[in-house]
Amino acid sequence: MVKLKSSKSNKSEDVEILKSDIASFASSLGLSTSHSHSGFNDVDFRKTKTNKPPKKQQPPEKATPQSTQKPKNKTLSKNNGPHQKSNPKSEPKPKPPVLSLENGSSTEKGFNKFRNLPKLPLMKASGLGVWFEDMAELQRKVIEEGKRVELTDVEGGRGFVEKKRELGERLMAQYANDYESSRGKSGDIRMLVSTQRSGTAADKVSAFAVLVGDNPMANLRSLDALLGMVTSKVGKRHALTGFEALQELFIASLLPDRKLKTLIQQPLNHLPETKDGYSLLLFWYWEECLKQRYERFVVALEEASRDMLPALKHKALKAIYVLLSRKSEQERKLLSALVNKLGDPDNKAASNADFHLSNLLSDHPNMKAVVIDEVDSFLFRPHLGPRSQYHAINFLSQIRLTNKGDGPKVAKRLIDVYFALFKVLITNATSNQKLDKSGKGKGKGNAKEDKSKELSESHVELDSRLLSVLLTGVNRAFPFVSSNEADDIVDVQTPVLFQLYVTDDCIDIHHYLDILRFKAEMFIALLLRAMKKDVNLKRVAAFSKRLLQIALQQPPQYACACLFLLSELLKARPPLW
Repeated sequence: MVKLKSSKSNKSEDVEILKSDIASFASSLGLSTSHSHSGFNDVDFRKTKTNKPPKKQQPPEKATPQSTQKPKNKTLSKNNGPHQKSNPKSEPKPKPPVLSLENGSSTEKGFNKFRNLPKLPLMKASGLGVWFEDMAELQRKVIEEGKRVELTDVEGGRGFVEKKRELGERLMAQYANDYESSRGKSGDIRMLVSTQRSGTAADKVSAFAVLVGDNPMANLRSLDALLGMVTSKVGKRHALTGFEALQELFIASLLPDRKLKTLIQQPLNHLPETKDGYSLLLFWYWEECLKQRYERFVVALEEASRDMLPALKHKALKAIYVLLSRKSEQERKLLSALVNKLGDPDNKAASNADFHLSNLLSDHPNMKAVVIDEVDSFLFRPHLGPRSQYHAINFLSQIRLTNKGDGPKVAKRLIDVYFALFKVLITNATSNQKLDKSGKGKGKGNAKEDKSKELSESHVELDSRLLSVLLTGVNRAFPFVSSNEADDIVDVQTPVLFQLYVTDDCIDIHHYLDILRFKAEMFIALLLRAMKKDVNLKRVAAFSKRLLQIALQQPPQYACACLFLLSELLKARPPLW
């Protein structure tokens, strides 16, 4: 009985599907109206035998919507979702898979609109070498030396650039068709195209990469398909493969050793309407397309570096470092993404960022000033935690310094960053101390106060490590500062140390006693240097008095170091006696 019922239901479904398709086809021929009483009579077209639904006669976008079906036909079709009640023909087009040429459908649609236009004189697609070398050679031939962009009228210039952009798109479509009709007929290329459509995921990635490497200008759709892998929100396994393929392509064959330009940056008004002129415009349009797609790739890397999957995060971080060290395009965005990882909650990711930044400066020592500026911006962001500050200062303190070239300027810049962070830490500690004093004697035994006390004590060790790294960085950078600027540093920054180590109202010194267990000798050496250079004898005397007071609370070796410091100080500054 069950089988009999199921067969009957299948027959009724097939009949209803057939009715729907015939009625839709009749509607497209103009034989039906929107009124229910004037529907098409399809009795003569019905078959007694149960068959599969016939193929659709027209694509979905050209079929006329049919609203004359009975309610029971609305949900009987297997292809219709529950939300499609009365329009089986207007169902949305299914989203293409991740590894599909359909991901570049916008490019294909743009190319189709030029299919019936006459061809313009253009270079052959089979003769392309390295695109930026061919472009440079052609530009020297077509554009005279010294010709610049001369678009004075802003509105008129934009319209002119848009016309050239549309012409460049037309030339790109013609160039791609030429590639398909010439190079695309070879057995190797046909095999790659077949692999693109029906191969495994790894085979598709290889096919896309080989075609882009063979002729990137004619295979923009393949490049878009690879970008679709890493920008898709589904299938992280595809992203892991796609990052490697795209990284290799951009470094090996796509990006030149300079920054890419857009069309508006090119001397478009000096292009002749000849074969060489059209070919050069095609190169310029391709360069703009490549710049846009590389920016999409960098944004995808940034997002992947924040992913919860550790393997994807570390691969994206490695790709950011490699691209930053090899190419100058999108340098600022890549550097910002790498520096941001110093604040990653995962210590391993933060340490990896530290490692990659150190390798970057080892490969490109001239980038020290740029990297320090980026880390400086990172350090003083609001609500940045001590752990992130520690990783950033730890990286800065490991930068190799020299007395040659810009070495003294870099050292001076580091000193400024260190003391600026000193001031921030002192300000925060002062505000916290004032809050503690104002809350004394109120609500003893309160659970909230006990909890806040525990949290503050848990930060003492981290703050101590941070200040220890700061003092280490100052001690390492100071000898490389030029002698003229060293005196200015002492005059300007001595009050910071004075606040840190002398004034009771400014900071609770017990929070920083742990520093002395780490780098006591460096701190004492720095303090001695500052006290020798200080011109205010009363302030130096206050330093000395406070130093002796703290020595009473420290181990014997520290007390001896304080006495030795004062001995050296009195030799250098006899008036202190």
